[in-house]
Amino acid sequence: MLNPDAWYRKQVWQLLWQGPGAVSAFWSMPLALVGAALSLAGNTGPAWAGLSMLFANVSLGALLILIDELCACRNHNLGLLRFSAARSRDRIAKLGIRSNQIDQFVYALWLSSELKYKFKNSRLESVELMVFGLDLLSQIASRYGRCGRRVFEANQDPIVSAIQLFECMSFAEAEQMLVEPLRTWLKDPPEYDPEGWAVSIYGES
Repeated sequence: MLNPDAWYRKQVWQLLWQGPGAVSAFWSMPLALVGAALSLAGNTGPAWAGLSMLFANVSLGALLILIDELCACRNHNLGLLRFSAARSRDRIAKLGIRSNQIDQFVYALWLSSELKYKFKNSRLESVELMVFGLDLLSQIASRYGRCGRRVFEANQDPIVSAIQLFECMSFAEAEQMLVEPLRTWLKDPPEYDPEGWAVSIYGES
């Protein structure tokens, strides 16, 4: 069974290392290090100038990462759900899978003002569980490499069906009708190579 607290902690760590603030900090850091090294090694100017630039870059990078984390954890962790859903879509896109339902779900997480307003006031467990399931299933499929597409398609029905129903329901109806089936699925999700699929899939290739 997926542990929501552990899942959220993992998403925070991934955001700290792979989010926009972290990426910008990692790209700018080498330039600052080169500048500091040149200032110390040569006579291009006072050493403190290069060190000050390095310190400024480190401070700015840390600030951007902190802002990413604060924004992601606001509104009942809506930012983390967005981050995870987008990563899941990227994973399945690399497998050659295009799903209009999943695309629309990710767009709704990022663009729906109604959904954003709802998360300001309370969490939506149905949305959380759909993101959990999508993350889990996309990771399982990605482990199969080029055959991951077949694995994803063989197991996608519970998640895609929930997403389709979610689009047609009010938030209250979604909480009532989708939470328990998704919880049940997540209690016993497909495992890596369930029922020897890898053997049969690779045998067909």
